[in-house]
Amino acid sequence: MAWFRLIPLLALTGCVGELFSVGESPRQAPPEEVKPVPVPAAVALRRLTRVELDNSLARLTLDTSHRAFGLMPGEQLEPFDNATETQLAGAVWVEAAERVAEQLAADVIASPTRRAALVPCTPTAANDTDCLGRFVRQFGRRVLRRPLTEAEVTGFMSLHPLALQRGDFWTGVGLVIRQLLQDPEFLFRVEVGAQLNAFEVASRLSFLIQGATPPDWLLDAAEAGTLSTPDELCAAASRLLEEPEGRARVEVFHAMWLGYTNLPHSEALNAAMMAESTALVRKVVFEDRADYRGLFTAESTWVDATLAAHYGMTGPVAGSAWVPYGSTGRRGILSHGALLSNGVKQADTSPTLRGKWIRNRLFCSEIPAPPPNVVADVPPPATNGIVCKADRYRVHDSVQSCAGCHQQMDPIGFGLEQYDRAGKFRDREADHPECLISGDGSLTGFGSFKGPAGLAELMISSGALESCVVKQLFRYSVGRRELPDDAALLDALTTQFTERGRRFDQLVLDLVTQPTFTQRREAP
Repeated sequence: MAWFRLIPLLALTGCVGELFSVGESPRQAPPEEVKPVPVPAAVALRRLTRVELDNSLARLTLDTSHRAFGLMPGEQLEPFDNATETQLAGAVWVEAAERVAEQLAADVIASPTRRAALVPCTPTAANDTDCLGRFVRQFGRRVLRRPLTEAEVTGFMSLHPLALQRGDFWTGVGLVIRQLLQDPEFLFRVEVGAQLNAFEVASRLSFLIQGATPPDWLLDAAEAGTLSTPDELCAAASRLLEEPEGRARVEVFHAMWLGYTNLPHSEALNAAMMAESTALVRKVVFEDRADYRGLFTAESTWVDATLAAHYGMTGPVAGSAWVPYGSTGRRGILSHGALLSNGVKQADTSPTLRGKWIRNRLFCSEIPAPPPNVVADVPPPATNGIVCKADRYRVHDSVQSCAGCHQQMDPIGFGLEQYDRAGKFRDREADHPECLISGDGSLTGFGSFKGPAGLAELMISSGALESCVVKQLFRYSVGRRELPDDAALLDALTTQFTERGRRFDQLVLDLVTQPTFTQRREAP
């Protein structure tokens, strides 16, 4: 392809910067102060999460049973499931991984369709070592995310005599599958050295964007040496994002970050709420390619009749549709029941927990845990005839050791109090109808607000949204929270995010085209 035909393609994918006209000199930027240079992120050995393992097994063996999710120990959501500090790999995990491999191998060799999809040849006899060798090389590269050495091929071929004893070629295939799916290089993301090789880069791209082992075309690109320049990385990342797995992973990222992977309501209401939030993420990020602030300021939402009635809106008669919020006072994703379900304590909302959640998730401002002698799960009790929640929670202001933190949380939560634990509007407390709920809140250092729409406006005007989105994506990409020496990289990405239209898909491309993306340091 001629270079002048490549430029429009790269521009569409966000892979090049601004161009200037022929004969026009590039504009001279004013001198700027020297900024710290981003350094490679410190990355620990990472194991595949249950979701990453199931996604990879579906790609490798056509298994869609989510077997790993059902058999293997679960991960903590902090808010993401891939935090290395919580990724234990004890005896229970190892035994579960063995069961997954054994069951999958048995399923594959029992299915002629799946055997044909995995084995690139038709065996002529039980002792067809040529066909088995081709399978070992092809499937081994896909599982270990790199080509096998000849010594490794020989090692896997040594399983063949066991198959010959049974007179069955497919027994040998099953043994190879079992052994490969228990290999540490499959179960862990192994990176060696300061500069990643092409296959390690392919793995980083694929697990970041699709949450799965690299597809064949990406491994082919690594083997061909076409993942070495920023334009090549950007083009590969763009393709991964546009594939269904990439779009789905962006939706999962938001569900984990914004806390709606697991909701506590009825099955039907949970499904409607998750569909609402997923539809808005999909619309802003992929359909409209819009300014990310639109996620928080959208004036319509995706609802069915049940969810619309739940919100006090007029919804579609059948199916789901985009419905304007109108005069309901709702705006954007903060008005969704999926997000308002966070910060629930027992049967009611907790202004403290809601405020802490907003601080942590949307402002990336960490509130320390309460002292060990404080029972944080019990709300302030009704005493001396004081029953209204706003009055009961004022006790936090009267205790000096509590006031500092609670002033950072409680006023935010009270600004959302007109929405119950399922996001339904209310103007008085359920157990005490004499207690009116004003819905007035404030954000220390930024101002006052009322309701989710007001909070969104305040959050956007504060300028904190951009940097927190970048931090959350960075945390997800490296499996840990940021360290002081990550500040230069985060600043660079935040600047790019802001200057390039606040598009989330572009932020992902900017992350993978940073020179630091193909480098690593040992984690402390």
